[in-house]
Amino acid sequence: MVLMNVFRGKVVKAPFAVGSKSEHEAIYLQSNKRRYVLRRVGGNAFYDPELQKLVGKTIQCHGVVTDHTLLITDWTEVQ
Repeated sequence: MVLMNVFRGKVVKAPFAVGSKSEHEAIYLQSNKRRYVLRRVGGNAFYDPELQKLVGKTIQCHGVVTDHTLLITDWTEVQ
């Protein structure tokens, strides 16, 4: 059983893995403590239109952190 944690932060877009073959624009969740690459369960790792809609918004979400990636299952926009 995997325990989901609650995260809150602003969704931003920024370069990822600059200078490598994996370099691309990624979507991050910028929390008070750190920045996580944001991925949605079942979403495309390189382009997820659902996450694109969240750029610039503050969200609260449930997810699991693996290394630098936050894999989320659901979210809500917050003020």
